[in-house]
Amino acid sequence: MTGRNRNDFAPSEQAPLAHNSFDAFDPEDLEQSNFWADGLEQEDLELNLDDDTLERFEERGHKLARKPPRRRSVAGLLAENQKDYNPADRRKFDDPGLEELHRIGLLYSLEWQLKTGKEATVYVGTGPDGLCAVKLYVDSRVRGFKNDALYRGSRFVGDARVKKAMNGRTDYGISAQNILWVEEEFQQLRALHKAGIPVPRPIYTAGNVILMEFIGNEFEAAPRVSDAQLSPEQAQSAFEQSLTHLARMLSTGRVHGDYSTFNLLWWKEKIVVIDFPQVVLLSENPSAETILERDVRGLCRTFQHHKIRAEPQSVLERVRAMARAFKEQSESF
Repeated sequence: MTGRNRNDFAPSEQAPLAHNSFDAFDPEDLEQSNFWADGLEQEDLELNLDDDTLERFEERGHKLARKPPRRRSVAGLLAENQKDYNPADRRKFDDPGLEELHRIGLLYSLEWQLKTGKEATVYVGTGPDGLCAVKLYVDSRVRGFKNDALYRGSRFVGDARVKKAMNGRTDYGISAQNILWVEEEFQQLRALHKAGIPVPRPIYTAGNVILMEFIGNEFEAAPRVSDAQLSPEQAQSAFEQSLTHLARMLSTGRVHGDYSTFNLLWWKEKIVVIDFPQVVLLSENPSAETILERDVRGLCRTFQHHKIRAEPQSVLERVRAMARAFKEQSESF
């Protein structure tokens, strides 16, 4: 049951659905989830790598150098479709991260490709709870972030060898950077979800893959706001919700880094925020305020498609005021 187009996927073939719409979740469920990666806090963003890990980076870097990175179809990710496939290996997926998720029972299959972006391709898969979203990062050499250093300013790499390799763009430095981006998004998803901000629930991460909640149902995926057909009332509601979520993120000391209608989903009259590898921390990144201003401009610009007219400077002041109020409210408890 793999490699088909979304429109060919019969709902009756799926595992029983659960947790496939945002409003099905209670934040307190996170504490009981068996799929939660325990012990990952914001301060764990430091990468202090031992010699064994450094060797793995080197080995993986050599493999990347021999095999140019590329985006892949569902069929192209299956082990059985590889030239060197050996049935005795009993592998389902060619990608190590996908295979790890399959091995531990969190990913049964990939059904269709949902979205291809500059940093990753998102697939819809099936797992114990039904549909899930599978985000597979592409190699940073083809990812194309123009201002990577601007965002990496808040990410501390503890090992001088790794930092030097990343700055020098060596193969194992690129491998380390890939892991940093994946871990960053997973940890930000966790922190924001725990704070009650509507984001897809993070389930697990392995290699270059993040497994998370699928926003949608067996018939359709939630559209991005940039693609959604909204009435004037819905557009205004979506804009107001987007400002609220941006302010709530800001109240936790975070700036999204790419906040626009392209990274907002519209599902059951609610906004869900997605894509967090470029999140920066106000306390650590000197460019955070500049990035926040750019986020506000991007949000206002992209909402013009829905005939929402807003002046970025006044919106920025409003977001900052809401963030202060949210922070004061949280500190009063």
